[in-house]
Amino acid sequence: MPNALPPRLRAMIISFDPTQPEALTISEFCKTQKISRSIFYRISERATQESAGALHPRSRAPRQPSRRYGPEVINELVRIRKELKKDGWDYGPKTIHYEATIQDDFPGGQIPSVATIARLLSSVGHVERSPRKRPKSSYVPFVRSTAMALWQLDAFEFRTLSDQVVTVYQLIDDATRFDVGSSAYARHENSGDAQQVLTHAINEYGPPKEVLSDNSKAFNQLRGGTIGIVEAYLASQGSMPITGLPGRPTTQGKNERSHQTLQRFLKANKPQNLADVQRLLRRYREHYNQRRPHQSLNQVRNRVSW
Repeated sequence: MPNALPPRLRAMIISFDPTQPEALTISEFCKTQKISRSIFYRISERATQESAGALHPRSRAPRQPSRRYGPEVINELVRIRKELKKDGWDYGPKTIHYEATIQDDFPGGQIPSVATIARLLSSVGHVERSPRKRPKSSYVPFVRSTAMALWQLDAFEFRTLSDQVVTVYQLIDDATRFDVGSSAYARHENSGDAQQVLTHAINEYGPPKEVLSDNSKAFNQLRGGTIGIVEAYLASQGSMPITGLPGRPTTQGKNERSHQTLQRFLKANKPQNLADVQRLLRRYREHYNQRRPHQSLNQVRNRVSW
Protein backbone atom coordinates (compact mmCIF):
# COMPACT_ATOMS: atom_id res chain seq x y z
CA MET A 1 0.00 0.00 0.00
CA PRO A 2 1.66 3.27 -1.08
CA ASN A 3 0.27 5.49 1.74
CA ALA A 4 0.18 4.59 5.44
CA LEU A 5 -3.25 4.08 7.01
CA PRO A 6 -4.44 7.03 9.14
CA PRO A 7 -4.59 6.50 12.93
CA ARG A 8 -8.42 6.76 12.87
CA LEU A 9 -8.76 3.77 10.54
CA ARG A 10 -6.14 1.84 12.52
CA ALA A 11 -8.14 2.48 15.69
CA MET A 12 -11.31 1.16 13.98
CA ILE A 13 -9.48 -2.02 12.95
CA ILE A 14 -8.08 -2.55 16.46
CA SER A 15 -11.47 -2.02 18.15
CA PHE A 16 -13.49 -4.03 15.64
CA ASP A 17 -15.01 -7.18 17.15
CA PRO A 18 -16.78 -9.49 14.67
CA THR A 19 -18.23 -11.59 17.51
CA GLN A 20 -20.60 -8.81 18.66
CA PRO A 21 -24.32 -9.21 17.82
CA GLU A 22 -25.23 -7.85 14.39
CA ALA A 23 -21.55 -7.07 13.71
CA LEU A 24 -20.23 -7.12 10.16
CA THR A 25 -18.05 -9.99 9.06
CA ILE A 26 -14.35 -9.28 8.64
CA SER A 27 -14.73 -9.40 4.85
CA GLU A 28 -17.65 -6.95 4.96
CA PHE A 29 -15.76 -4.61 7.30
CA CYS A 30 -12.71 -4.64 5.02
CA LYS A 31 -14.89 -3.95 2.01
CA THR A 32 -16.59 -0.94 3.64
CA GLN A 33 -13.21 0.50 4.71
CA LYS A 34 -11.61 -0.31 1.33
CA ILE A 35 -8.74 -2.29 2.81
CA SER A 36 -7.54 -5.85 2.23
CA ARG A 37 -8.00 -8.67 4.73
CA SER A 38 -4.22 -9.06 4.94
CA ILE A 39 -3.88 -5.45 6.17
CA PHE A 40 -6.67 -6.02 8.70
CA TYR A 41 -4.99 -9.10 10.16
CA ARG A 42 -1.57 -7.47 10.09
CA ILE A 43 -2.69 -4.49 12.17
CA SER A 44 -4.78 -6.67 14.48
CA GLU A 45 -1.78 -8.89 15.17
CA ARG A 46 0.41 -5.85 15.83
CA ALA A 47 -2.18 -4.58 18.32
CA THR A 48 -1.96 -7.81 20.34
CA GLN A 49 1.81 -7.44 20.55
CA GLU A 50 2.36 -3.67 20.69
CA SER A 51 -0.99 -2.33 21.95
CA ALA A 52 -1.18 1.37 21.07
CA GLY A 53 1.96 1.07 18.97
CA ALA A 54 -0.21 -0.36 16.17
CA LEU A 55 -1.83 3.07 15.77
CA HIS A 56 1.29 4.29 14.00
CA PRO A 57 3.08 2.85 10.96
CA ARG A 58 6.45 1.23 11.46
CA SER A 59 9.49 3.16 10.38
CA ARG A 60 10.67 2.32 6.88
CA ALA A 61 14.23 3.29 7.67
CA PRO A 62 16.68 0.38 7.18
CA ARG A 63 17.52 -1.49 10.36
CA GLN A 64 21.17 -1.34 9.41
CA PRO A 65 22.10 1.97 7.78
CA SER A 66 24.23 1.58 4.66
CA ARG A 67 27.92 1.46 5.40
CA ARG A 68 30.01 4.25 3.94
CA TYR A 69 33.33 3.19 2.44
CA GLY A 70 36.27 5.54 2.25
CA PRO A 71 38.60 6.21 -0.67
CA GLU A 72 41.08 3.55 0.51
CA VAL A 73 38.44 0.83 -0.07
CA ILE A 74 37.46 2.20 -3.49
CA ASN A 75 41.11 2.49 -4.50
CA GLU A 76 41.72 -1.13 -3.48
CA LEU A 77 38.72 -2.33 -5.50
CA VAL A 78 39.94 -0.37 -8.53
CA ARG A 79 43.44 -1.85 -8.08
CA ILE A 80 42.07 -5.42 -7.99
CA ARG A 81 39.96 -4.73 -11.08
CA LYS A 82 42.93 -3.32 -13.00
CA GLU A 83 45.13 -6.29 -12.05
CA LEU A 84 42.50 -8.80 -13.18
CA LYS A 85 41.96 -6.95 -16.44
CA LYS A 86 45.69 -6.63 -17.09
CA ASP A 87 46.22 -10.37 -16.56
CA GLY A 88 43.32 -11.24 -18.86
CA TRP A 89 40.91 -12.60 -16.25
CA ASP A 90 37.25 -11.74 -15.76
CA TYR A 91 37.02 -8.54 -13.72
CA GLY A 92 33.34 -8.17 -12.82
CA PRO A 93 32.08 -7.38 -9.29
CA LYS A 94 31.74 -11.07 -8.32
CA THR A 95 35.33 -11.86 -9.30
CA ILE A 96 36.59 -8.72 -7.56
CA HIS A 97 34.69 -9.69 -4.42
CA TYR A 98 36.24 -13.15 -4.45
CA GLU A 99 39.77 -11.78 -4.94
CA ALA A 100 39.19 -9.40 -2.02
CA THR A 101 38.10 -12.24 0.26
CA ILE A 102 41.33 -14.18 -0.24
CA GLN A 103 43.54 -11.20 0.54
CA ASP A 104 45.38 -11.25 3.85
CA ASP A 105 44.57 -7.64 4.65
CA PHE A 106 41.70 -5.70 3.07
CA PRO A 107 41.44 -1.99 4.00
CA GLY A 108 39.17 -1.56 7.00
CA GLY A 109 38.70 -5.32 7.37
CA GLN A 110 35.17 -5.13 5.92
CA ILE A 111 34.73 -6.30 2.31
CA PRO A 112 31.75 -4.72 0.51
CA SER A 113 29.04 -6.94 -0.95
CA VAL A 114 29.00 -7.71 -4.67
CA ALA A 115 26.21 -5.15 -5.25
CA THR A 116 28.09 -2.50 -3.26
CA ILE A 117 31.29 -3.17 -5.22
CA ALA A 118 29.37 -2.59 -8.44
CA ARG A 119 27.94 0.65 -7.03
CA LEU A 120 31.31 1.92 -5.79
CA LEU A 121 33.06 1.15 -9.07
CA SER A 122 30.26 2.79 -11.02
CA SER A 123 30.59 5.93 -8.88
CA VAL A 124 34.19 6.36 -10.06
CA GLY A 125 33.55 5.41 -13.69
CA HIS A 126 35.01 1.90 -13.62
CA VAL A 127 32.07 -0.02 -15.09
CA GLU A 128 31.71 -1.18 -18.67
CA ARG A 129 28.09 -1.20 -19.69
CA SER A 130 27.04 -4.43 -21.38
CA PRO A 131 24.15 -4.67 -23.87
CA ARG A 132 20.77 -5.75 -22.57
CA LYS A 133 20.54 -9.53 -22.54
CA ARG A 134 17.76 -12.04 -22.42
CA PRO A 135 16.78 -13.06 -18.88
CA LYS A 136 18.41 -16.30 -17.80
CA SER A 137 14.97 -17.75 -17.02
CA SER A 138 14.17 -17.71 -20.75
CA TYR A 139 16.90 -20.27 -21.53
CA VAL A 140 16.48 -24.03 -21.32
CA PRO A 141 19.67 -25.23 -19.58
CA PHE A 142 21.69 -28.08 -21.03
CA VAL A 143 23.78 -29.62 -18.27
CA ARG A 144 24.79 -32.98 -16.84
CA SER A 145 24.40 -33.35 -13.09
CA THR A 146 27.59 -35.29 -12.33
CA ALA A 147 31.26 -35.06 -13.20
CA MET A 148 32.58 -37.31 -15.99
CA ALA A 149 29.09 -37.72 -17.46
CA LEU A 150 29.90 -35.44 -20.41
CA TRP A 151 32.89 -33.55 -21.79
CA GLN A 152 32.59 -30.73 -24.31
CA LEU A 153 35.22 -30.42 -27.05
CA ASP A 154 35.73 -27.42 -29.31
CA ALA A 155 38.56 -25.40 -30.90
CA PHE A 156 39.39 -21.92 -32.13
CA GLU A 157 42.25 -20.29 -34.02
CA PHE A 158 44.52 -17.71 -32.37
CA ARG A 159 47.10 -15.46 -34.04
CA THR A 160 50.32 -14.80 -32.07
CA LEU A 161 52.42 -11.62 -32.18
CA SER A 162 54.75 -13.28 -34.69
CA ASP A 163 51.70 -13.77 -36.96
CA GLN A 164 51.64 -17.53 -36.39
CA VAL A 165 48.14 -19.01 -36.40
CA VAL A 166 47.68 -21.80 -33.86
CA THR A 167 44.67 -23.96 -33.10
CA VAL A 168 43.60 -24.09 -29.45
CA TYR A 169 41.49 -27.06 -28.36
CA GLN A 170 39.38 -26.75 -25.22
CA LEU A 171 38.01 -29.79 -23.44
CA ILE A 172 35.86 -29.12 -20.35
CA ASP A 173 33.68 -31.21 -18.06
CA ASP A 174 30.02 -30.22 -18.53
CA ALA A 175 28.88 -30.44 -14.90
CA THR A 176 31.89 -28.91 -13.12
CA ARG A 177 33.42 -26.68 -15.85
CA PHE A 178 36.75 -28.34 -15.01
CA ASP A 179 39.24 -27.86 -17.87
CA VAL A 180 40.43 -31.39 -18.55
CA GLY A 181 42.62 -30.55 -21.53
CA SER A 182 43.28 -27.21 -23.22
CA SER A 183 46.09 -27.64 -25.77
CA ALA A 184 47.50 -25.75 -28.74
CA TYR A 185 48.81 -27.08 -32.07
CA ALA A 186 50.43 -25.52 -35.14
CA ARG A 187 48.10 -27.17 -37.64
CA HIS A 188 44.54 -26.21 -38.52
CA GLU A 189 41.71 -28.05 -36.79
CA ASN A 190 42.01 -31.78 -37.56
CA SER A 191 41.08 -35.20 -36.20
CA GLY A 192 44.64 -36.23 -35.35
CA ASP A 193 45.25 -33.36 -32.95
CA ALA A 194 41.73 -33.66 -31.53
CA GLN A 195 42.35 -37.34 -30.75
CA GLN A 196 45.63 -36.43 -29.07
CA VAL A 197 43.84 -33.91 -26.84
CA LEU A 198 41.33 -36.58 -25.83
CA THR A 199 44.05 -39.18 -25.30
CA HIS A 200 46.00 -36.98 -22.89
CA ALA A 201 42.86 -36.10 -20.93
CA ILE A 202 41.59 -39.69 -20.71
CA ASN A 203 45.01 -40.96 -19.66
CA GLU A 204 44.97 -38.43 -16.80
CA TYR A 205 41.33 -38.50 -15.68
CA GLY A 206 39.75 -41.58 -17.24
CA PRO A 207 37.08 -41.78 -19.96
CA PRO A 208 33.80 -39.83 -19.66
CA LYS A 209 30.46 -41.36 -20.57
CA GLU A 210 29.94 -38.98 -23.50
CA VAL A 211 31.89 -36.37 -25.48
CA LEU A 212 29.92 -33.53 -27.06
CA SER A 213 31.25 -31.52 -30.02
CA ASP A 214 29.94 -29.56 -32.94
CA ASN A 215 29.55 -31.11 -36.39
CA SER A 216 33.08 -30.35 -37.55
CA LYS A 217 34.63 -33.26 -39.45
CA ALA A 218 37.64 -32.97 -37.17
CA PHE A 219 35.50 -34.05 -34.20
CA ASN A 220 32.60 -36.13 -35.44
CA GLN A 221 31.80 -37.59 -38.85
CA LEU A 222 28.85 -39.76 -37.82
CA ARG A 223 26.25 -37.41 -39.31
CA GLY A 224 28.04 -37.84 -42.64
CA GLY A 225 27.73 -41.62 -42.41
CA THR A 226 31.40 -42.33 -41.72
CA ILE A 227 33.47 -43.11 -38.63
CA GLY A 228 36.54 -40.97 -38.05
CA ILE A 229 39.54 -41.64 -35.84
CA VAL A 230 38.08 -39.55 -32.98
CA GLU A 231 34.86 -41.59 -32.88
CA ALA A 232 36.79 -44.86 -33.19
CA TYR A 233 39.11 -43.87 -30.35
CA LEU A 234 36.24 -42.81 -28.05
CA ALA A 235 34.41 -46.07 -28.76
CA SER A 236 37.53 -48.01 -27.78
CA GLN A 237 37.50 -46.16 -24.44
CA GLY A 238 33.79 -46.79 -23.79
CA SER A 239 32.79 -43.16 -24.45
CA MET A 240 29.96 -42.14 -26.77
CA PRO A 241 30.62 -39.25 -29.21
CA ILE A 242 27.59 -36.97 -29.66
CA THR A 243 27.03 -33.68 -31.50
CA GLY A 244 24.79 -30.66 -31.14
CA LEU A 245 22.14 -29.85 -33.70
CA PRO A 246 23.47 -28.20 -36.88
CA GLY A 247 23.23 -24.43 -36.62
CA ARG A 248 22.59 -24.55 -32.87
CA PRO A 249 25.90 -23.62 -31.17
CA THR A 250 24.12 -22.90 -27.86
CA THR A 251 24.25 -26.63 -27.11
CA GLN A 252 28.01 -26.17 -26.71
CA GLY A 253 27.42 -22.89 -24.88
CA LYS A 254 29.75 -23.65 -21.96
CA ASN A 255 32.66 -24.24 -24.30
CA GLU A 256 31.80 -21.19 -26.40
CA ARG A 257 31.77 -19.08 -23.23
CA SER A 258 35.06 -20.53 -22.02
CA HIS A 259 36.58 -19.51 -25.38
CA GLN A 260 35.93 -15.87 -24.44
CA THR A 261 37.74 -16.24 -21.11
CA LEU A 262 40.74 -18.01 -22.66
CA GLN A 263 40.99 -15.65 -25.65
CA ARG A 264 40.96 -12.62 -23.35
CA PHE A 265 43.72 -14.22 -21.26
CA LEU A 266 45.89 -14.97 -24.30
CA LYS A 267 45.45 -11.49 -25.80
CA ALA A 268 46.41 -9.86 -22.49
CA ASN A 269 49.62 -11.90 -22.25
CA LYS A 270 50.68 -11.44 -25.93
CA PRO A 271 52.30 -14.79 -26.79
CA GLN A 272 54.99 -14.65 -29.49
CA ASN A 273 54.70 -18.22 -30.78
CA LEU A 274 53.24 -21.68 -30.21
CA ALA A 275 55.60 -22.41 -27.30
CA ASP A 276 54.38 -19.27 -25.50
CA VAL A 277 50.76 -20.28 -26.07
CA GLN A 278 51.37 -23.74 -24.64
CA ARG A 279 53.11 -22.23 -21.60
CA LEU A 280 50.24 -19.82 -21.03
CA LEU A 281 47.69 -22.63 -21.35
CA ARG A 282 49.33 -24.47 -18.44
CA ARG A 283 49.09 -21.32 -16.34
CA TYR A 284 45.52 -20.74 -17.48
CA ARG A 285 44.36 -24.23 -16.55
CA GLU A 286 45.88 -24.00 -13.08
CA HIS A 287 44.09 -20.69 -12.41
CA TYR A 288 40.82 -21.69 -14.12
CA ASN A 289 40.57 -25.03 -12.32
CA GLN A 290 41.91 -24.23 -8.87
CA ARG A 291 41.39 -20.52 -8.19
CA ARG A 292 38.81 -18.87 -10.42
CA PRO A 293 35.22 -19.12 -9.07
CA HIS A 294 32.48 -19.91 -11.57
CA GLN A 295 29.41 -17.68 -11.56
CA SER A 296 27.25 -20.36 -13.18
CA LEU A 297 28.08 -22.63 -10.22
CA ASN A 298 27.31 -19.97 -7.57
CA GLN A 299 30.95 -18.92 -7.28
CA VAL A 300 32.15 -22.47 -6.54
CA ARG A 301 35.79 -23.41 -7.11
CA ASN A 302 37.77 -26.64 -6.59
CA ARG A 303 34.59 -28.46 -7.51
CA VAL A 304 35.87 -31.99 -7.78
CA SER A 305 38.82 -34.04 -6.57
CA TRP A 306 40.13 -35.05 -9.98
